[in-house]
Amino acid sequence: MVREAKVRTTILLVQGILIAGLGITLFSISSTMTSQLFDLGGSIGAVLLISACLVIAGAIDFVGGLTIGKGHRRELHTYLLIGAISILAGVFFWFSDAATVQILAMLAGLHGLLWGIWDLRFASHLKDHPRERKLLLVLGAITIVLGVLLVAGIELSSRSAITLLACYLTYIGAHILLIAAYMIRPWKHAPRTRIPSA
Repeated sequence: MVREAKVRTTILLVQGILIAGLGITLFSISSTMTSQLFDLGGSIGAVLLISACLVIAGAIDFVGGLTIGKGHRRELHTYLLIGAISILAGVFFWFSDAATVQILAMLAGLHGLLWGIWDLRFASHLKDHPRERKLLLVLGAITIVLGVLLVAGIELSSRSAITLLACYLTYIGAHILLIAAYMIRPWKHAPRTRIPSA
């Protein structure tokens, strides 16, 4: 059980760092988009960078699912499915001429709406943990607001869409790292079992 918790936490830590790093990088890209030439280059760079990160995140899910092993069939299938969707989306956006930062922002917004609703729903089950419940309610509300802004921003300029995506991804990366930190607590302080001496 502790091994599986460590695998899940490691996956969250790596993906949280990857997503937050992507968000920070997108802030840098949007700050350089000061002319039409840089606007085009920044948009193409942002789409390719997001596509690459989707493929990497999918690969992390695949490795994590296989590490957990066949003893946890449902979890294995979930990781493999999410990993496959992420990799396919990354490859599609990498090669598609229709991929724009506005479309990526809209899809991220839909992701944010679902994530925020999940946060609120999960918070409703934490009546015995008021501090965690309040935190999840706040995080869920922020995620939904960012999701609505991203979905509504389909008409934004490329620079504005990238800036909004950067805010969302940095926030989601921090959110994932917060979940990972919370998950570390139970197994980090668990008593170690001693091996009896012969």
